[in-house]
Amino acid sequence: MARKLIAVVAVLALVMGMAIFMAPDNAMAAKEIVVKLAHNGNTIPEDPQNIAVYAFKKMVEERSGGAIRVDVYPAAQLGDARTIVEGVQMGTIEMGDIENGPMGRFVPEAMLWDLPFIFRDIDHAHTVLDGDVGQFVQKKYDEVGIRHLAYNDGGFRYFTNNLRPINSMVDMKGMKIRVMESKVMIDTINAFGASAIPMAFGELYTALQQGVVDGQENPMNLIFSQRFYEVQKYLSLSGHFYYPRQYIANLAWFSNLSEEHQKVIAEAAKEACDIQREELAKYEIEMVKVLKEKGMEINEVDKTEFLKTAQENIYPAYYETLGSGNAEYGKELVESVVNTK
Repeated sequence: MARKLIAVVAVLALVMGMAIFMAPDNAMAAKEIVVKLAHNGNTIPEDPQNIAVYAFKKMVEERSGGAIRVDVYPAAQLGDARTIVEGVQMGTIEMGDIENGPMGRFVPEAMLWDLPFIFRDIDHAHTVLDGDVGQFVQKKYDEVGIRHLAYNDGGFRYFTNNLRPINSMVDMKGMKIRVMESKVMIDTINAFGASAIPMAFGELYTALQQGVVDGQENPMNLIFSQRFYEVQKYLSLSGHFYYPRQYIANLAWFSNLSEEHQKVIAEAAKEACDIQREELAKYEIEMVKVLKEKGMEINEVDKTEFLKTAQENIYPAYYETLGSGNAEYGKELVESVVNTK
């Protein structure tokens, strides 16, 4: 009996020893959470988007004590904006920092932010996005398997072209303008008198160079980072669209994280977006100077006719879509944004 007992104890000791020996590697493997964070912007380190995503990476890795590793994939390495959103939705990509262009395909209410001249200025945009309406739209993403974490700025969008300065809406007549694959953006540019040409961002520089399109519209930082000043002469400060981006995550993946790790990621996302906003405000001022030095002719725009066309022709056409079939509700959403002080 004593011998059997000794044998059993010896076996248990051996098993426990093996468990202890193997535990560190297993524990480490279990703890390491790898987050693919994708965006389709540029790779310039001083670009506000990159400053923010690498700040996010640092915050998450430090605050999680190394339990979470963030791998950043910039410059459309994991696909264009729509592809990244689809990847996040399916869970093949954990997180994205994505502009609003493709979002209306997933959450109709997100097209609110795409409406032309919906925001008076950047302060108005931040007040709305960080307020009740912005939070209402955020919650809608849960219904399509995406957790919306925070908004940041892509800035206002401006027209560039090679034909003439755009001083008022009449100057747009006959122009071929590249736009993102967004129905509201296409409808808007056509309503302004130009011909909207939807085109992948990666094809744009060559299309401008070869004259396939006369112009395009983008935020200041992208006009610079994509070197559009090499193939475009005129920059008109129209500010016709505001360009929000957002940090998004796969909902199932995010929900399966511990509460502690969810908090780390959510708080870091909000802080990173605040950093991006601050950096972009400074960056845009500098970009105007740089683009002038690069030879672009920059002019202010009379927005009177643009605004009237937007309010009379574009907004009503999207009330039903924004309201998911209820036009009156969609109208209320638009008015809640416009009337926010």
